[in-house]
Amino acid sequence: MLSCYLCNSETVITSYFCDDCNYIKRILQCYGREEIKNIITKVCIRNQKQMENKIEIIKDKIEKPKKKEEKKEKGDESYMSPNTDLIKELKNKLK
Repeated sequence: MLSCYLCNSETVITSYFCDDCNYIKRILQCYGREEIKNIITKVCIRNQKQMENKIEIIKDKIEKPKKKEEKKEKGDESYMSPNTDLIKELKNKLK
């Protein structure tokens, strides 16, 4: 019994590759090494710009709930404590 040559996690008896790695090997043979390498680089590996964008997206997701809470608190405060000067002025006009 041997370990798979590619993933080293599966035990194989009759070949060098486990079923999953054999599937990957067949795709590699169909599309070619350079094409698969380009696809993996574009999809799986992030460059510096992509990492910065991801950090900004995560920061925005974290800050949005905080901003919503602040807006709710500000809205509640103005509702709970109305402008008394304005109310007095309106009462005077109604008299």
